[in-house]
Amino acid sequence: MFAKTALFLSLLFFFNLTFAQFEYGVKAGIHLSASGSITDATTDLASLGEIEENMTGYFIGSYVSLDLAFLYLRPELQFSYLNTNFDSLSLTQSRLEAPVSLGFKVLPILSVFAGPTLQYNFEPSIEDVTFTAIEQNTSIGLHLGVRAHLGPLNADVRFDRGINPNELTLLELNGIPISGRVDTRSNTWSLGLSYRF
Repeated sequence: MFAKTALFLSLLFFFNLTFAQFEYGVKAGIHLSASGSITDATTDLASLGEIEENMTGYFIGSYVSLDLAFLYLRPELQFSYLNTNFDSLSLTQSRLEAPVSLGFKVLPILSVFAGPTLQYNFEPSIEDVTFTAIEQNTSIGLHLGVRAHLGPLNADVRFDRGINPNELTLLELNGIPISGRVDTRSNTWSLGLSYRF
C-alpha cells in the first residue's frame, strides 16, 4: 500500500512539474521605513536614533518564478539603497539581497508569501561619525508579504527582518569621542512592483 501511495504522489508531482510555468522579470520599489537600534551609548545620541528610524530608500532587481498549481517558488536578486537626513546628519547604507519566497495563491489575483533573505551589507556611511567596520558583511533575514497578480504586473507589500545581529561600534562624532553600538540588521517595510516578460 505504501509503495502505491508513494508512486501515485510521485506521478502527481511529476505531472504538476511538467505543467509548471516558468517566469522571469524585473522589479523595483521603495522602502518605507527601516530601523536599527543604538545601545550602550555614553553620549546623548538622539539624532542618531531618529536617523535610523526614518530611513527610506529604493530597490531594483530581477526575479524568476516557478508556478505549481497554487504554490510558487520565487528567488530574487536586488540592490537596496537606504538613506535619511536628520539634524544635519546623513546616513546611507546599501546592500545586495537575495530573497527566496514560497508563495501560496489565496485567490487567482492574490497570494501570500514568506521565506529567507540572504544579504550582503556594504559599509554604511554616517556623516561626521567615525565607527568600526560591521561585524559581518553577510546576514540572513526573514520576509513575509502579500502580492497582487495583475497580468504581467505584480504589486507587493513586504516586511523584512534580519535574524542575526549585525553591529558596528561608534567611535567619535565631529572629532569628540563617543561610544555605542548600532545594530544594522534590516527591519524594513517595502512596496514593490514587478513586471513579467
